[in-house]
Amino acid sequence: MKFVIRTLVFHMLCISVFAFLYYYFRENYLRGKEDFTVIDSVLLSTTIQAGVGISNIYPETFYGKLIMVMQQLIMIMTHVITLYVFTI
Repeated sequence: MKFVIRTLVFHMLCISVFAFLYYYFRENYLRGKEDFTVIDSVLLSTTIQAGVGISNIYPETFYGKLIMVMQQLIMIMTHVITLYVFTI
């Protein structure tokens, strides 16, 4: 049970940190003609962390792509390690 809670806290922390990064570097992302709000950054971070993919917000610059790739790599490595631990 502790492992599940730790994993949940880790994912929530990742979503929060990357939502902050997406909002802080919001000029690197394109969202049509509308403003990039806090809820947009949380939506983007949640969809990336869940493995769903990119929502209607997508990176426009190198740094935007780099932040998004970092979150995807963290998410993938977490799932790989979790699967490895549960299959031992």
